[in-house]
Amino acid sequence: MLVLELLGTLSLRGDTGPVPLAVQQKRRLGLLAILGLGGRQGLSRDRIEAYLYPESSDERARHALDQAVYAIRHALGSDFILSTGRELRLNPELVHIDLWDFEDAITARDWGTAASTHRGSLLDGFHFTDSRELESWIDTERARVRLEYQAAVESLANRSAEAGEHSQSVTWWRRLANSDPLSAGATKKLMLALAAAGDRAGAVKHARLYQELVRQELEMEPDSGVESLAASLSNHVSAPTDTTGARKPPAPVSSPALDKPGSLATQSDFSVTNLLPTPGKPLRTKRSRIAAVLSFSILMVLLIGAVAVENRQRRDRRPRLGEAGVRRGSRITLPGARDAYVLGLNAWSDGSKQGLDTAVVRFRQATELDPAYAEAYAGLADAYVMQGYFGYRPGDEVFPKAKEAALRSMQLDSALPSAHPALAYELTWERDFVRAESEFHKAVALDPTYTTAKAIAADPTYAMAHQWYAILLMILAQRPEAAVVTPPAPNPSPFSLTVPVVELTFTKWITTYPALTGYTSYGAGTLAGQVLNRIDDGVSTSISARYEVTDPDGAHSFKAVIQGKGDDKTGRYDLNGIVTWGWMIGAHVHATFLRISPCQMAKLNVCFRGTIQIQRG
Repeated sequence: MLVLELLGTLSLRGDTGPVPLAVQQKRRLGLLAILGLGGRQGLSRDRIEAYLYPESSDERARHALDQAVYAIRHALGSDFILSTGRELRLNPELVHIDLWDFEDAITARDWGTAASTHRGSLLDGFHFTDSRELESWIDTERARVRLEYQAAVESLANRSAEAGEHSQSVTWWRRLANSDPLSAGATKKLMLALAAAGDRAGAVKHARLYQELVRQELEMEPDSGVESLAASLSNHVSAPTDTTGARKPPAPVSSPALDKPGSLATQSDFSVTNLLPTPGKPLRTKRSRIAAVLSFSILMVLLIGAVAVENRQRRDRRPRLGEAGVRRGSRITLPGARDAYVLGLNAWSDGSKQGLDTAVVRFRQATELDPAYAEAYAGLADAYVMQGYFGYRPGDEVFPKAKEAALRSMQLDSALPSAHPALAYELTWERDFVRAESEFHKAVALDPTYTTAKAIAADPTYAMAHQWYAILLMILAQRPEAAVVTPPAPNPSPFSLTVPVVELTFTKWITTYPALTGYTSYGAGTLAGQVLNRIDDGVSTSISARYEVTDPDGAHSFKAVIQGKGDDKTGRYDLNGIVTWGWMIGAHVHATFLRISPCQMAKLNVCFRGTIQIQRG
C-alpha cells in the first residue's frame, strides 16, 4: 500500500518500493493531494479542473485532467483513482492518507492519536498553480487542521496537568507554543506549566525569547501580560531558598492575564469591548442610529469580519502575479519579493491571529527585498488594520504602523487604489471620519468599481470598499450613494421595507469547519456562510459569523455579519449585527437559535434552528 502524507511536506511513498517517477511529477502529485483533501467522498471533475487549470478553456482543462488521471492509473493501477459519474476519489484500499487518520482521531476525540499523526502544517511549502481559488481553499483547510491540532494538544496538556504529570504537560504546552510562536496566550500557558514543573527560570527564558521574536518579526511591543508573568516568576526565582535540604513542591503561580474573573484562557482572547482601542481624541461627529444600536467597536469589528471573508476569493482587486509591471509599465517586481507578497496574501486571507502575524512577516519580507513594492506596503497596512480591529494586537501599536505603511504605498505609487482604503480604516479608528471619507473618494476616483452598485450586483463577492464606505456614510448621517436599492414591491408583503421588522426562520449546520450551510423560509439551500471567530471557555461561547441569505427571486438577498454569545448548557445563542450587502444594507440584524441534536444533516450530528430578524432602524 502507498502512503500519501499531506501533513507536513507533501510526499507519496511506498511500503515495499519506490514510487514511479511518473507520479512524482508536480501536477500529478498535486492532483493526488487535492483528492486527499477532498476526503473519502472525493471531488467533482469540474472543481478539480478549476483548481488545477484556472487559465485553460473547459475543453483543454478537461483534456489535461484526463491525461493526469490516465498517467496515475497507468503507473499505480486502474483502481487507484475511482470514478463515480463526475466524481473522482482515492481508493482507500490502495493508499493510506495521514490527514484522514487525523480527522478520524479528532472525530473520535482521540487526542493522542491526533497529535501524533500531525507532523506539520497541511501541505507545508507546496504551491500548485496561480489559482487563487485553490490557494484559498487550502488556506481554509490548513487553518482548520491547525486549530483542531491545537485543541487536541491543549486537551492533552490540561489532562497531564490534572494528573500531576507536569513534565508531560510542559511537553504538550511547548508543542502548542511552537505551533504559534507569536501567540501570547500559548506563551503564557507554557510559562505557567514550566513554573508548575519547578522550572521558573525556564519560564522566564521562554518569555524573553517570545518578546525578542515579536519585536523582530512584527516590529511591535510584546503582550504586556507576558512581561507581568515573567516579572512575577523572576521574583520567585530570586527569593531566598530553603536551607533545610527538604525539597518543597513548586508554589502555585497565578497569571495576571489569566486569573481575571470571566477571562477566556484561550490562544486568542476575545473581548468585544477591547476590539477598538480609543486613541484619546474626542468623537468628532454625532453617532447615527446605527451606532446607537451597536457600539462603535462592535460595528467596526463586524465590518472587518465581513470584509475579510468577502475577499478571500479576490484580494482588493489587486493585479495577478506579474501584472503589476504591465499595469503601470514603470517597473518589474523582483521575483523573491513577489513570492513573499503572494505568501502574505495567502496568510492574510486566513484572517486568524496566526495568519495575520504571518502576513505581516511576509509583507515585510517583500518590502525588504524590494523597497519600492507599493502593493506589499498596502498589504502590510491591511494586515496591521485587521490585527487592531480584531483585537489580536494593541491598537495603539498596530494602527500607527498601518498608517505609515499606507502612506509609504501611496508615495511609491499614487495610482494604486488599495492603499487609500487601508488608510481610511486607520483614520476611522482615529475617529477622523471626514478624512476617512476623503480617502474612500480617492480610491473610487482611482478605481470607480469600488462603489458602483452595478459592479457589486455583477460581482457580490467584491464589496470591500463599498461596505466600509456605506457604513462610514451612515456614521456621518449621510445616505450611501452606492447602496443597493430594491424597487418597492407592487403589493404589500411581509418583506416590504415599510414593515419595521422582517423575520426569517432558519436551520443551519457546519459542513467543514468553518463553513456553514442550511435553509431558511426561502427554501432549501438558501443559507450559507462561515464562522469568523469562535471561543469557548466551557461556560459560554463567543462567536462571530457571516451569513449569506439567498432569495430565489433575487429581490431580497442579503449578507450580514453577526456577533454574540451562546450558553453551553442550554444551547441557546443570541447574536446581533448588521446587513453588509444587498437588501436593506445597514439594517440591524438580530439572530436567536437553539442547538438541536441529533441532526442527520450535519457531519457532527448537531444543527442550530432559530430566527433572523431584520430591522431598518
